[in-house]
Amino acid sequence: MGTFLWLVQRFSSLIILSYILFILISYLVKPYHIDAQVWFSDINSIQMKIFTSLFLVVMVGHALQGLKAVEDDYFTERTIGMFLPQTKHLAKFLRYSYRGFIGLVIIVLSYVTVLSYFCLLYTSDAADEEDSVDLGGRRI
Repeated sequence: MGTFLWLVQRFSSLIILSYILFILISYLVKPYHIDAQVWFSDINSIQMKIFTSLFLVVMVGHALQGLKAVEDDYFTERTIGMFLPQTKHLAKFLRYSYRGFIGLVIIVLSYVTVLSYFCLLYTSDAADEEDSVDLGGRRI
């Protein structure tokens, strides 16, 4: 399983690199600074939406695999008890604490992402109806 996950992480890094290079080269080559319609058509193309969705999924998977590698490499009895052998019994506690912290970060980031998305939709709807919206997203 370790070799498979290693290969998946290397493959995902190639997808991430290709997306970043694609965006960078597009920015340098295309006249985005002259005509916003070029940018708008690129962003709304189905190819760009698929590529961006693939990038986001692969980025999350790549990050989770990296975090798991940190846990597997550094939160073991051998590594924790290397300098102070009497502390090696803390390895399991540290592993579970680390997993809990990562889970909490994922939940908070998901909540903030979803909340900001709905706030953006709400303010966008208010703008379409030509209502004023304050910084909290309430209609004035």
